[in-house]
Amino acid sequence: MAKTKKKVFQPPRDMWHVNANIDFDIPLDDNDPRYVDTEKGRGEFSFTGLFNTLGVDFKRGELRTPREKSYNLFCGHRGCGKSTELRRLSRYLHRDKLFFVVFFDSLEELDINNLVYPDLLLALANNLLKKLNDTGAKVDKVFLKNLDQWFSERILNSERLKDFSMEVNAEAEMGVGIPFLAKLSAKLTNKIKTGATYREEIRQVVKNSFSEFAFAFNQLIAAAESALKKEGKGKKLIFIIDGTDRLGDEDSKRFFIKDVYQLQQIEANFIYCAPIHLLYEGNQVQQLFNHFILPMIKIDSKEKPMVKYSEGYRVLREILYMRADKKLFESEEIVDLLIENSGGNPRDLLRLLLYALQKSNMECFTEADVEKAVHNLAMDYRRFLNIDDYEILYKIDQDEYDGEKSEQIRRLLYNLAILEYNSGWWRSHPVIRRLEGYKRWKNAAGNI
Repeated sequence: MAKTKKKVFQPPRDMWHVNANIDFDIPLDDNDPRYVDTEKGRGEFSFTGLFNTLGVDFKRGELRTPREKSYNLFCGHRGCGKSTELRRLSRYLHRDKLFFVVFFDSLEELDINNLVYPDLLLALANNLLKKLNDTGAKVDKVFLKNLDQWFSERILNSERLKDFSMEVNAEAEMGVGIPFLAKLSAKLTNKIKTGATYREEIRQVVKNSFSEFAFAFNQLIAAAESALKKEGKGKKLIFIIDGTDRLGDEDSKRFFIKDVYQLQQIEANFIYCAPIHLLYEGNQVQQLFNHFILPMIKIDSKEKPMVKYSEGYRVLREILYMRADKKLFESEEIVDLLIENSGGNPRDLLRLLLYALQKSNMECFTEADVEKAVHNLAMDYRRFLNIDDYEILYKIDQDEYDGEKSEQIRRLLYNLAILEYNSGWWRSHPVIRRLEGYKRWKNAAGNI
């Protein structure tokens, strides 16, 4: 993707400031000066496939053959950088010759631990209405009639939601048109997020009248696209949804597989963030969605497993040096030790940095600090591994796994015990190879 100009940035020069600025669970904003372009570090990987699917001519920076609708999954391991890249992708696509982007962070705006399709689709309608209101886009009221009618008949006149209706009717300032619909849908989304009494009632109303809601939402999307294109604010709409990769195993199957019909009744272009293990649910997801994988940053390769992949090490060093000045590390060798044991996962790299800092004298990072950090991370992984997991992990490392996509494999992918690199190459997480359970199986296999 195209690089944006970085702000002048000085990495922390003392350990206390390093400690205050290690946020490995928070994605970087699209203009964060700590951003590192990791594309080359991931091996044979680029965003070209996604751009081509969306009809984006990257060289010319314009939409050549836009699709009326497409449903795309942006997959990868937790911590590999999906959310950061989605934010930058959103910024790139949001321009007059490309898309009008509606970016939605489900972690911030909904309860990801209790998320179903009515929650998300109502929230997306709200975000679109809000953005149209903020940009002053002129959508003829005739195209809002069905959505207005759905809210009026199904929500405000619902016996289930009588008290909510009284709250809304008491606020005369809400007015009409897009401003009214934006405020009303915002109230609904807030009730869903906060787990108020109304949540289940709202969901049931949406489910019972979904065909009407989908028709009205689609009419709004078509009218919005026409107005935005006329005003030079984008040729098509696209919804980019982050945070849905944090859904649990069963929740993600329900959301992306069981309820896919409802998701795909909304006719627009969508990019959903999704967990990588979802791709190994038989072949269901591949048939339902276009999918694109953000692989882990490479630290070696299948062809040369004992040789450092230089581009991978380069970008991971840069990620570290954005969080801690180079002078705070006792040597470059201990920097590489951190990288080697991260498996190329940026999140685990920063976890290791934090663990090392916790063991340090708060003056600099030493080899002893890093070894203790690696041990701590290995213990984190040991706590969820079963005895029979070590056999399958060892066989994967030896390219002896038969390829069966079992529930066990999906669990190991979900928990990052198995890491996927470009071209679908798997390796066990490096810290697991330090565990006694893995060593015992390795020694036993060597004696067969």
